[in-house]
This record gives sequence, C-alpha cells and structure tokens, in this order.
Amino acid sequence: MKSVYKMNFRQFIKKRLSQSQKDRIKVLLSILKIPGYDTVSSCSFKSGCKLSHKILIGTHHKTGTSWLNSIFRDICRHHSLIYYYGSQDSLPGLFDVFFQDHSIFDFHSLGVGFRGIHLIRDPRDVIISGCFYHQKSGEAWLHRPMKELQGFTYQQKINSYGNIDDKILFEMENSGRETICDMLNWNYTRSSFYEMKYEDLIKDTDLMLFHKLFCFLGFPGSVIPSLLAISYNNSLFSGQHRKSVHIRSGETNQWKNYFKPSHKDRFLELFGDALIRLGYEKDDNWT
Repeated sequence: MKSVYKMNFRQFIKKRLSQSQKDRIKVLLSILKIPGYDTVSSCSFKSGCKLSHKILIGTHHKTGTSWLNSIFRDICRHHSLIYYYGSQDSLPGLFDVFFQDHSIFDFHSLGVGFRGIHLIRDPRDVIISGCFYHQKSGEAWLHRPMKELQGFTYQQKINSYGNIDDKILFEMENSGRETICDMLNWNYTRSSFYEMKYEDLIKDTDLMLFHKLFCFLGFPGSVIPSLLAISYNNSLFSGQHRKSVHIRSGETNQWKNYFKPSHKDRFLELFGDALIRLGYEKDDNWT
C-alpha cells in the first residue's frame, strides 16, 4: 500500500531537535537501515506492519480526542492496520486499533493480548474547552431536547446564559462534571495501559514521549520513524494540522484566564481533591 500521507520528518529533525537528539535519530535510522535524516522523505518509510497484540486508545471528552484520533487514524491508514473508532457494541471481530473516546472498555469481552494508552487532561481546562465547544458544535447530542433541561437542548441552554461566568458554571455542573467523574473512576493501576496527560503530550515537541509511547504499544522498531513523522504532522506545533471546531487553541492552563473565585469554590464543592488525585495539584492552594 502506497501512502498518500505527505511527511516532513526531515523538516522536523532539522528545525526542532537539538544536536544530541539528531545524533540519536541518526543512530536509530542507521540501525534500521533507513537513509540519513537529511534525505528522509515520505518514500523512505515502507508501509505495512504486523502487531503482536491489539491496541486500545482511551480518551475523554475534550482531552485531545480529535488530535489523537487523527494520529492513529493516519498510522493505521499508512500501515494497513484495521482501525475502529466507536463503542465496543459495534466493535468488529477483526481489528488492530480500537479508539474509544470515553474510555469505556469491557475488558472481559476483549480478553487478553492488548496494550493501551489512556489520556487525561486538567479538569479545569476540560471545563473551559467544553464550555466554548458546546456553544457552537454541531454534535448531534447537543441538539436533542433534554428533559432535565426543561426541554432545551444542551447548546440552547448554555447559550441562554448572558455571560461567560455563568456558562462556565453550567458546563462545570453538567457535561464537564460527567467527564471529570469518568477520569476519576478510571483504574490507573492497569499495567497494560500507558497513562498520559494531555499537557505532557502537547508539549512533546522533540517527540521523545511519542517514541516511548509507540515502543510501549509494541510497534516494530522499523516503523517507528514513520509513526513519529505522522505524529509530528498531526501535532499543533508542526503548523500543518488545521484547527477545527474541535480544536479551539490547544493551550494548557486556560482556566487561569477564566476561573473566578466563584468557579474555584464551586469546583471544590463538586470535585473535592480531584486535582490532587489526578496529579495536577499537591494541595488546594491553587484557589
């Protein structure tokens, strides 16, 4: 299968990496018998690979789902792997990568023989990102009348508030609350999963974390350069990934620009020590 995906791995290496990192890439390419980085292009990467086990990708709403989906979708397209995005109820019998955007997996039905990654984000930024996204997104669920909202749709309800402060509180108490509870209820002790924070991955401009991630998932060493190239091209810092309604800014710590004392107080009322449990704060002094 000939890839139609244009890669700029050479550009990435020349402009983004330090000399020591370039030297490590040179060694890697030499071991894999791939031309030096100064001649690397899309045709340098052979397509197609086999995995020894299934791969599971678990995210949550507004934690980088669209971004990570674009990376693994293109990886599977380039390497002729069977990619499935959706609920497990419709999971095909044959698949290589299963992407679940609410991290809902029936592990008993999946059996053994899988590796996975689980991505979370600062709950405060989940709220801010969701607040802006839900005001204009075309997702079907946002436009269904909801009994608990007196017949309003979610989008109608959030847009009914006259200022951003009230919209943030509404988001915190509704969709954001569901997402944060889902992150808190996840089992973080599974050795078969690589736990990641959106904040670490979004600033991985040298792709070292991506490299570690792909090795953990069990991709053959011979395809790692192509995976890094695809990751780079789909990352916001590459300048090539087009922003959409799903990706407003991608910035971290957005909450600092929007949270008022009332938001901080309500957050603590609703979620208690959630930030400490998820590794985003050591105590409640952030308020």
